[in-house]
Amino acid sequence: MLNRRHIRTIVVQSIYSNSIESIESKELKYYINKCSSSSLDLLYCIVDYLKEINLFFNNLESQKFSCPLVSSNPYFFFFTKLNAKSFKRRQIINWDLNHNYIIEIQDQIFDLNKEFLQLNKNDNKIRLEFFVKCYSEIILNSNLFYEFIEDQNINWVNDFPYVNSYILKNIQKVDLQNPDSFPLPSLFDFQDEIKFGQELFNNVIANYHDLKLKIEGRTPNWDSDRIAKIDYIIIITAIAELIYFPSIPTKVSINEFIDIAKDFSTPSSGKFVNGVLDNMVKDLIEQGLIVKSGRGLIT
Repeated sequence: MLNRRHIRTIVVQSIYSNSIESIESKELKYYINKCSSSSLDLLYCIVDYLKEINLFFNNLESQKFSCPLVSSNPYFFFFTKLNAKSFKRRQIINWDLNHNYIIEIQDQIFDLNKEFLQLNKNDNKIRLEFFVKCYSEIILNSNLFYEFIEDQNINWVNDFPYVNSYILKNIQKVDLQNPDSFPLPSLFDFQDEIKFGQELFNNVIANYHDLKLKIEGRTPNWDSDRIAKIDYIIIITAIAELIYFPSIPTKVSINEFIDIAKDFSTPSSGKFVNGVLDNMVKDLIEQGLIVKSGRGLIT
């Protein structure tokens, strides 16, 4: 779940949302670790939410309301068997006190249940299809739920797509009889990614003013103070990776940050960031500031 794209996004977000001076020096060493932990918190909170949905509809069954494709669905029930093994959560939501986020989508789930019952099929393939459709088209499309997630932790907005992709990808591969077939990760599982992120973050922090100077005069038709803040941070972080990570190919770094700009800034930001980085890379290589090592990494 915490791949390098996600980690790069966390680094950009961390620098964007905090002025360099506002981050206490004692926190720097563990800052990306803390942000990564927040991402895993969201995964566990949504797993808890799915557990509560299953319990909620089971209780409705006892009141003579029937929604068997939730209450008796082994893929919903599967989440009730999952437990964190080695991860200390920083943020936990008591979903039992927040049933309004289930009630808000209750009628849509009932309608989907009716639609699937009309297929007159009763197998796990159909139950999985129902779960995926319910999750991706109803749960994730709830504006109320999304706003609640955003209110709980502003960083979760950026984590949301990664967590949802992780859940949908892994639920389709599970062995329903084996809870361990759905991996619930801890930070230990992503030490290499977190180390990369911490090193990238530290290099941006330590060399921030020098990196800013490298951008001066290299943004055609734009003064630095007129560039959107998020684009400026993306460019600075990309330059730090290009200079201080000799084992990462230049094209990989550029493409990653172009995609981050497309996802988190304006529609034209990807093209803008691409133009600035392409212009800067040529000069930085000539100055000997970008030196790649390893097979296929001469430039």
